[in-house]
Amino acid sequence: MKSFGFYLSATLLACSVSAANTGRETSLPEYSMLLIGGGLQACSSVNTRYCSVADTFSAAAKSADLFALSSENIANIANAEFWGAERVIEQQRTLALLEFIRSRLDSELISERELARLWRSAETEMDGIWVSGRVNYNELTERELNFVRDQLQVMVTAEQVKNSRRTNTRLKEFADLAKTKGEFSVEIYRKIVELAQQVAGSQRKPRLLVVTASARDPFAEVDFYTNLFTEAGAEVSWLPVNAAYQSAQQAKSGNKSSCDALPQYLATEHRTYQRSRVYPDLMQQLQRFCQAGTAAAVEQIRKADAIFFNGDDQSLMLKAFRLEDGSASEELKQIERMLSAGQIIVAGTGAGAAAMAGGSFLGKRIPMISNGDSYSAMQFGAFDLPAPQPGCDKDQSCSNGLAEKHLTFSAKGGLGLFNWGTIDTHLSEQGRQGRLIRLLNDTQTRFGFGIDEATALLVGFTDAENAPQVKMSVLGAAGVFVVDTQALQSTGEGKATVIKQVSTHYLTRGDAIEIKDGVLRTRFAAWKFAPSNMQAPMLASGDLFERDNYKQLAHLLCLTQSRQAEGKAVKVGQGQHISLYKDHLSYARQGIYPLQGKEVQYCSYRNFRVDIQPVQ
Repeated sequence: MKSFGFYLSATLLACSVSAANTGRETSLPEYSMLLIGGGLQACSSVNTRYCSVADTFSAAAKSADLFALSSENIANIANAEFWGAERVIEQQRTLALLEFIRSRLDSELISERELARLWRSAETEMDGIWVSGRVNYNELTERELNFVRDQLQVMVTAEQVKNSRRTNTRLKEFADLAKTKGEFSVEIYRKIVELAQQVAGSQRKPRLLVVTASARDPFAEVDFYTNLFTEAGAEVSWLPVNAAYQSAQQAKSGNKSSCDALPQYLATEHRTYQRSRVYPDLMQQLQRFCQAGTAAAVEQIRKADAIFFNGDDQSLMLKAFRLEDGSASEELKQIERMLSAGQIIVAGTGAGAAAMAGGSFLGKRIPMISNGDSYSAMQFGAFDLPAPQPGCDKDQSCSNGLAEKHLTFSAKGGLGLFNWGTIDTHLSEQGRQGRLIRLLNDTQTRFGFGIDEATALLVGFTDAENAPQVKMSVLGAAGVFVVDTQALQSTGEGKATVIKQVSTHYLTRGDAIEIKDGVLRTRFAAWKFAPSNMQAPMLASGDLFERDNYKQLAHLLCLTQSRQAEGKAVKVGQGQHISLYKDHLSYARQGIYPLQGKEVQYCSYRNFRVDIQPVQ
């Protein structure tokens, strides 16, 4: 795909005509993208633990998914083609345990939590051998557990009387931002709508599209996000572009798309089943959307002021917006055109943010990260291969010689809307600093941007003369870990790889980044000052890439006068030794930010160096 700069110059004139037709200004908004590290929270009727007030929702709101262990549903689980000959024992044990639970439920509908509890605590005899539910549950892969749940899940309904007729209506999940505990999440959700309002102008509500293509079940979060953004002040619609839809559009018979095969495509591409039974109205909406075709989808995007991409699996997002040959779909091309002209805000969380990376920068393709943890990344390196399926280690189904946690990426990139480096998410919370550094090393990519949870990287473009190509700023709870490999030195390969002099920055609320002529510059927020803590303790940590240990160690190095911190990531005697250290180009700034009666401490740094080498 061509670089963003090409689209900026090549399409600005054409898009100005479109802007004139819609009453929009053609000037670029200050920020056109909002990339979130995942982990957002919102008070909803299904997740009331995030609500500040009890009993926020009425009985007319969905409170949980429900499951029915009927004979018919259990019979569907016996699908021999799904299990295969290698997993027939696990299949038979699962069926025996579910039949045991069914015999004691008396047609009662149960929640997912109750299903898991009953399953784990069950014991039954099969061919003279006692079968443990706990053992069976733990030996199934995530793919198998999802299959069982899908076959048992039913629509959550409420009886409604209309024109003297009693009907069952599907209950929907509702959200309440005003009663959400997570102030950072609320701030970010509202920022998306605020930016969309800048595009829409002051005469109407902003039109926002929700894309759920990253999800294994692309129907599960539709109600949540449409209600959430409606409450935030937007006019919201679901854009049902997903891998199943795109497969149906490409598998044409004559000039007609294969929309009748959507359930099969949902099974093969998303590995989700029985959605017509659980979400009949949304399945019908997907069918109508598919039958209307690509032109109608492009028109829906053209009318939007913002588009939000959900999180889960960036590989699924790629299948939704790129064709089998890797080229951009018409839907993606429309988003590219509008983003270039400042006519749409693009926001994504988790996988929806990671999928934005792509295109080229400084003459090199930008890869999209797709899987892996830091330990496996350092031991085995990065592989330009499809990501292994979750749980594939259990049933030995991992392909291409990979294990479940191996680092994989797409060298062709993702959607290509962010051209300046690889994007990683859930960065600090899942200790992903190591995998980001290793990916950049192995692919010779200049920049990487790792975004923490409940944190957003705002990205703005400008066509002004002598302005930077891109500017960014940080919003939210934590920070953005930026890697610059310009001075990186690397020797060896595989687990013997030694990586030295990696330049890293950690930017928090109010800090800014700009890139111009291949140079990345950072600017700390004006309310942050040099740390005054004169202590210089010895800093060390084991299991550096577990949980947020790396972030905590770097935070202490940021706040104190210590010049170096040491860490290890070792399993069964193998792993890496990691050094974080300051040199004459290193700077740190700390500050306290008041937010809704709380004081939040931040510490940002620039040019903390990182060396990684095998443990001897």
